[in-house]
Amino acid sequence: MIRALISLLLGTLFTLSAPTAILLLGWFMGHMRHHAHRVANIPVPRPRWFTGPATKGGKLWRAFGGIWTLLRRGIGASLSLFVATFPFAVFWLVAWWAGWENSFNKGYEQAFVGPITGLLGIAIFAAIMVHLPLALVHQSVTDRAFSMFEIAKVRSALAHTGWAYVFWTATLLIFSLPLFASRGLPVFGEGIIPTLSEMSAEQVANLKLLFKLITGAYIFLALVILRRWSAVIFARAVQRAAWGRDAELWQGTLLKGKEPPKRTSTPWRFSRAIRMVVLLSLWVGVAVLIFVGQFLNHSWFVWLSHPFVFLPWAI
Repeated sequence: MIRALISLLLGTLFTLSAPTAILLLGWFMGHMRHHAHRVANIPVPRPRWFTGPATKGGKLWRAFGGIWTLLRRGIGASLSLFVATFPFAVFWLVAWWAGWENSFNKGYEQAFVGPITGLLGIAIFAAIMVHLPLALVHQSVTDRAFSMFEIAKVRSALAHTGWAYVFWTATLLIFSLPLFASRGLPVFGEGIIPTLSEMSAEQVANLKLLFKLITGAYIFLALVILRRWSAVIFARAVQRAAWGRDAELWQGTLLKGKEPPKRTSTPWRFSRAIRMVVLLSLWVGVAVLIFVGQFLNHSWFVWLSHPFVFLPWAI
């Protein structure tokens, strides 16, 4: 219980800035790695916040080895996510300029550019995000930078996830609702808190900090659930793939386990196609939430930093 409370406190504080969010992303990489290997009964230690394991290295490593591991994994995951999300981020940035920014400056002659690039970005977003959560787990398991781009393995795991991955994505969509509702609260602040206009600058700053801490705590708790669940889904999918038709592709993986699972056959193509349609629809729903939230936030970087997609950062 004490360890969980310490993790909640540190996880919440780490969401408050971009540099600490990178460390928190590194912690989640270790969190997924631990739970994925637990499925195969492989002993992998839990991620540490600051200290390194006592059985490795000298005094300096034992004092700061944990935070160095978080930094290494966080930077590696951030770079991989930057490359993976770049294709739709470019379209969304153009949509932001041609839609929001262009409208603010009364440039209506190019009004069609914003919707077209925005819709193209949503289509690319959905196609990428169907694979990206599993790819992130794969990188956490291998503990190698850019291993999320081993597309054949990610697609193999995706084919064997079953409906569990669909339920996971639907849960992420539901978890996103309060997050993007919170982005509209500042706009309607005086309607919610009638005395807001009478507060001093210091009181408003304290209220903003409290609101950000609550948001950070929610982001951390939601990601603990989502990342752990996705790691379990990925590990079970790899077990099915490694004992089935894709055995050669997964040769040497520790997630294979010592005994085959009950189901190892590749799902029917029709079943996979239905699941893919549902998954794409759910990720389009997440993109719509991002767009709706952005209508209430003029800053361009806000909508490119969804904490469930990129950095766990409470902006």
